[in-house]
Amino acid sequence: MKRETQNILLVLLGGALLKIALNGTYLRYVKPGQQAWLIAAGGVMVILAFVSITRDIIAARRPEQVVAEVPDHGHSHGGFQSHSTWLLILPVLAVFLAPPALGEDAVNRAAGRTPPPPSSSDEFSFPALPAGDPIDQRVMDFVERAAWDKSGSLNDRNVRLTGFIVHNENSTYLARLAIGCCAADAYPVKVKLDNPEAKGFVSDTWVQAVVRYQPGSSTKESRHVPTVTLTDIQSIPEPPDPYEY
Repeated sequence: MKRETQNILLVLLGGALLKIALNGTYLRYVKPGQQAWLIAAGGVMVILAFVSITRDIIAARRPEQVVAEVPDHGHSHGGFQSHSTWLLILPVLAVFLAPPALGEDAVNRAAGRTPPPPSSSDEFSFPALPAGDPIDQRVMDFVERAAWDKSGSLNDRNVRLTGFIVHNENSTYLARLAIGCCAADAYPVKVKLDNPEAKGFVSDTWVQAVVRYQPGSSTKESRHVPTVTLTDIQSIPEPPDPYEY
């Protein structure tokens, strides 16, 4: 690969990292704590590229410096090298085009993850839910509490959840994707919406729903996906940070 091509790719990739890190798009791929590392990596790439470009310009202006040409003995591989070099632009384009966050397809393709019990005890204790009606909860917290809280603290409580609509066969879910580090390790958490009106929402529509847990619906047979009854549901814009942690 020619030095000029290397420098251009460094500038593009570094610029792409800086772009998504500064405009918030990086949240589609990694946790918020990775922002500083992305800015640092992008900045280093851009600086290295401009240092290299500057050195090449200075060297080119020295008439007394003669660079010997290396004979090309790889004529049979020239076409492959040329094409493979341009393939390196694909990850840069992927970052600049900023594909959307994972959605319904990722949820339906994944088997899901059963929320682990908080301890080895048969009786699990959770902090008391705050006062208010409704109360706001993350989907993963709601699912975990529905699966393992033996006190029935969710019973008869209105809880507001934020997520996107997922249709799978004849069922409709409100879902979020939780990540440990980045989108590559994302796994779905979801609740089943037991209301006909939920089917009217288009897949991947972001909604804020007030729900009531149906006691006893989070079981081993349901893979601990709780069923809820809607009391209110409104479509909303996609949040800046689409994942839970």
